[in-house]
Amino acid sequence: MKTTTREHWEWKVQLAIAYAHNNSLIEVKLKTVADMLAVSKDIFSHKFSSLMGEPYARYVKRTRLEAGVGYLRHSNFSISDIGELCRYTGESFAKAIRGWFNTSPSGLRNREYMPAELYTLEQTRIATASQQDFPEYFNMDNTVETRLPDCTLYYNILPSGNDPVKGMVASMARYSRQLRELTTELAMDDPRIIAGTLDVVPVTTYDRMMMYVGLLLPNTPANDMAHYQIIRRYQEAYRLADRQIGDGHYKMLKVPLSFADAGLPMYKFINANCRMGNFYMRTNHFFISLPEPSVSEIYIPWQKRV
Repeated sequence: MKTTTREHWEWKVQLAIAYAHNNSLIEVKLKTVADMLAVSKDIFSHKFSSLMGEPYARYVKRTRLEAGVGYLRHSNFSISDIGELCRYTGESFAKAIRGWFNTSPSGLRNREYMPAELYTLEQTRIATASQQDFPEYFNMDNTVETRLPDCTLYYNILPSGNDPVKGMVASMARYSRQLRELTTELAMDDPRIIAGTLDVVPVTTYDRMMMYVGLLLPNTPANDMAHYQIIRRYQEAYRLADRQIGDGHYKMLKVPLSFADAGLPMYKFINANCRMGNFYMRTNHFFISLPEPSVSEIYIPWQKRV
């Protein structure tokens, strides 16, 4: 596949992935996605499988079940509620979990670590040369409760080469610089350059994980023109996918560390505190905001008790 052709289809695949994430509560049909991308169903199916190593329908099914595992690990939603969030009935969710992990959802919820999770953490340690957990920064006393409005995330999935964190470290500067230029060129209210993963750390195998860097922009009247200009002038040129992020509560930590230094201790902090019940996550997708090269603001989607 020629470079230009590959880049074209990589973006089409990113848009298809974004569609699946944005429509997690409905049935996602191959023809609907192909029509959205203005390609035939057969060509889209072939290209997606070629680039991603699995058919689109299998990707959607896998990532929804992985999301359910993430909820089991880091939320305190009931098992039946988690099944509904992933488009499973209670019985079918339990059957899918048992078929994959040879245990019940309750048994999975009580495991300290998943095999894929331990491997991901070790590979992250190697890729970022992480040396310590910085307990002076990563503790409950340093968390601040905050709330973000409805936002749109315009993002690039970063090159991986089957080593996603290494790829993220190597390519972050180039992709984040492109997005920062947008924040200075267009009039924006409260934009954030953020980084994270589209996947679920406890269960997605490391080689399949997709890391991203993106522009998180509130869906407020003050940003209407900026959203319009991004969509009309920059989305295709910059190969940006988009995702809607609903308003919600967050636990936020501000730490004097780069994203590479903050990533591993951030996850250990989140996992330990969810396991201890100090807080729970309402979605699987925490992220790091990057206001400065050596400062990270960590946002943990918080399942606030009411």
